[in-house]
Amino acid sequence: MPKLEKYHPILTPNYTFDWLTKTKVKDLFTLLQQTQPSSKATTLSIADETNQTMRDIFHDKKLIWGITDRKSNQFIGQAGFDPLDLTNQTGTLTVTLLPDYQQLTVLTEIYDRLVSFAGHELGLTTLTTVQSQPNPALIKLLTKLNFKEITDNTFTLKF
Repeated sequence: MPKLEKYHPILTPNYTFDWLTKTKVKDLFTLLQQTQPSSKATTLSIADETNQTMRDIFHDKKLIWGITDRKSNQFIGQAGFDPLDLTNQTGTLTVTLLPDYQQLTVLTEIYDRLVSFAGHELGLTTLTTVQSQPNPALIKLLTKLNFKEITDNTFTLKF
């Protein structure tokens, strides 16, 4: 069984996935404000949640990274597997990006890398993703990656 703390940084041609603790709390706060405007989170609660996430990573319960653009070094979002059950080889893929980065080219690069990582590195047999809002381009991408639609917003991939 892999030890999750060794999986950082992860690189794609355009993005770096690294621990949330390398991300400024104000950037995580901005992400939350822009993607969940009704959230009552504070910078203190986000810092606490980030610390809890890191504890969960070191206990092999989830694997979440902050994502930065490699050219500009700008934070663009977070992604990973939450929850993650290595014993049963299942996980839920989560991707949350700032609105300016919710483009098909960005989504394709991130989803391609994480789906491959889930199967090859983590040895998952089932990967699920839940979409908070319908996104036809993302649904098309998930279909291309062999995800099957289970409900209107839930997709599952069997490796």
